[in-house]
Amino acid sequence: MRISLAVLVAGGLSLVACSTSTSGAGTTMSPIASTTSAPTTLATTTTLASTTTVGPTTQAPTTQAPTTLVPTTLAPTTTAAPSDYLGEEVIGYSVQGRPIVASHRGTPGGTVILIVGVIHGNENAGLAILEQLRTMPLPPNTDLWLMDAMNPDGLANDVRHNGNGVDLNRNFPHDWTQIAEPGVWEYSGTGPASEPETQAFIAFSERIRPALTLWYHQDLYRISPSNRSDGPLRQRYAELTGLPIISVTGGTYTGVAATWVRTTVPDAMSFIIELGPTLAADEAVVHARAVLDIVTMV
Repeated sequence: MRISLAVLVAGGLSLVACSTSTSGAGTTMSPIASTTSAPTTLATTTTLASTTTVGPTTQAPTTQAPTTLVPTTLAPTTTAAPSDYLGEEVIGYSVQGRPIVASHRGTPGGTVILIVGVIHGNENAGLAILEQLRTMPLPPNTDLWLMDAMNPDGLANDVRHNGNGVDLNRNFPHDWTQIAEPGVWEYSGTGPASEPETQAFIAFSERIRPALTLWYHQDLYRISPSNRSDGPLRQRYAELTGLPIISVTGGTYTGVAATWVRTTVPDAMSFIIELGPTLAADEAVVHARAVLDIVTMV
């Protein structure tokens, strides 16, 4: 019987063929040939090393992919609006010394639009709409001013009136009349434009001459009808937001801010939007889009 034995020598596999003879006298082994297969065995070892090296190479794209995607995803949010921000201006101060601030963005020299979030301090749902308008892309040639609060004292104190107890929406000089007395909800002040907030707004409006001024109020949930040039804008805004076109009643409407603007500023349109008791975040977006829609009609 002949048996071949493989012997591993110094990292290589040497095959030594031996002739094994079996007889009654015993067994003898004599080498026949020596074959070294180390290159073949090392080739296999080299292949395994290559496989180990490929592992990190294969994983690298997986590790890099999220890094590549992050800037692409964030870019629209980062660059959505700041490029057209033109700054802000303190147009005056309230009775209690709070600044009345107007933020400015868009195209200087374009169609001037003014949005007022709060004139009655406890009617502040419009602020959420102005917040949306700070970042939404504007129609071309729009020169937009955003005034969070014409009545910062009322907003801070969560009351209708300014620091003197005056209803600023009865204090404007057009068709001003003496209404009530301090402590009454429609108190119109001691005279037309008696309040510093009213005076500051008048000076500001006469300077920028807005083509359209919108005023947010609560909580009658409506827009009053109009047969003037702003009638189609009111109708369109109502259609987009679901607000009904219904007359606003229940008060003495003299010295009203919106009326002063449209009767004093040349070619100006101005109207009030009565929101409901509350305004959800998605509703604020709808209203902001409605503003930008009617801006294109001015």
